[in-house]
Amino acid sequence: MRQLGLAIKDFVAAIAKFQIWRSLGVLEVKQRYQRSVLGPWWVSISMLIFILVLGTVFSRVFSANFSEYIPYFSAGYLLWIYISTCINESTDLFRQNSGFIKQIKLPYSLYILKFLTKNIVVFFHNFLVYLLILCYFKTPVGWVIFLAFPCFILLSINLYWICLLVSLISTRFRDMVPIINSCVQVLFFVTPISWDRQLVGTQSKIIKLNPISYFIDIVRDPLLGKLPSLNSLLIVLAIAGLGFLATFVIFSRVRSRIPFWVD
Repeated sequence: MRQLGLAIKDFVAAIAKFQIWRSLGVLEVKQRYQRSVLGPWWVSISMLIFILVLGTVFSRVFSANFSEYIPYFSAGYLLWIYISTCINESTDLFRQNSGFIKQIKLPYSLYILKFLTKNIVVFFHNFLVYLLILCYFKTPVGWVIFLAFPCFILLSINLYWICLLVSLISTRFRDMVPIINSCVQVLFFVTPISWDRQLVGTQSKIIKLNPISYFIDIVRDPLLGKLPSLNSLLIVLAIAGLGFLATFVIFSRVRSRIPFWVD
């Protein structure tokens, strides 16, 4: 119980240092694109090209209305980029911050929050691409689109414990890095991002047992002008509760070993 208390204290202390992890997260984005003319907009431009090319192909394959399919696909792909980037890059999170970990006593949770801040900044850069697509196709969304913000926060809360868990596992077992990256690639094809869930049936195990589909649905639905499903919201909340509990139990047991694992 004492170890679990220290893990929770680590999280609370990291939250309290809001100015530090927010500033470091924004700084990482600036450093990554320091000598680039367009900066993070390169990511947004490449995403726009990918959506238009792949969206054109998939809309014909699925015999879907192009003006309806592109907003659907772009919303799903925007969220997928955010989720997959967080999971893939978190495999090397503690090792990338090994210099800080060995020299400065900071809460380990702070590095997760800094990491999420960086990816959230990039997400909102890419979000402008989605707004352009909405305007071009004149997709009616109404006030419901504002519900996407609290749903996005709920998604990010889940990504916090997922990134922490992945970071712990991949720092201890480095063979897990390519395995996790491969699993993320597979998840793209079994998640209703480029295809509609009606193609396999709403009761299909591919959808029901895939938590990523719920993460995407609760944000994509309001982005498309639909109320998020209460069932999906409850499932995501349950995943957050169970995920935090399991991750913090693991974190409390291995927290003191992290400085030795990053060598």
